[in-house]
Amino acid sequence: MNDETELKHLEAEHYFDELEDMIVQRMRSEASTSRARAELMRSTGVDDPVLIDELSELGITVDEIIALRFLPLVLVAWAEETADTGERDVVRAEAAEIGIHEDSSAWILLDSWLRNRPPGIGVDAWKRYTHKILKNVSPLATQRLLELTRKQMTNVAKASGGHLGFGKVSQKERTMIERLITIMQEQASPNGQ
Repeated sequence: MNDETELKHLEAEHYFDELEDMIVQRMRSEASTSRARAELMRSTGVDDPVLIDELSELGITVDEIIALRFLPLVLVAWAEETADTGERDVVRAEAAEIGIHEDSSAWILLDSWLRNRPPGIGVDAWKRYTHKILKNVSPLATQRLLELTRKQMTNVAKASGGHLGFGKVSQKERTMIERLITIMQEQASPNGQ
């Protein structure tokens, strides 16, 4: 690649990063409106005002709530202080598998978490939301979700490290996976939170 082509590539990349940041900021603004908060409460059945506040602060509306399902995968990607390309690709592939499309606001939010570590309030919101979901499903459904999430998190962890970049889960990633599974198990209990 010559210098001029590389410069154009960097300028385009910078432009799209700024554009995506503007979109995420707009999503946060929209999520904080009383109308968006009421819609989120109505469509999810969540009546916890603290959770709704946390979701709003994260820029999550009805359209983005599905992205919260992938927060554990994102946290595993960030376990080693950076989310590398392979890990980001696995998270995106898992999201695409359930129908999150690149042109959706859920994808944009998920992608922003993969580019910049999600804020701590994201974990709090995820825990509260997980509790609200898991307290209303059967033990079998809970177990299946735990197994699926563990498998997905392990796939993310295996995307980096190991021999030629395949197969090794670091101690930090293993610890993060176990911590997140424990949190999900705690949130599944009737008095989780």
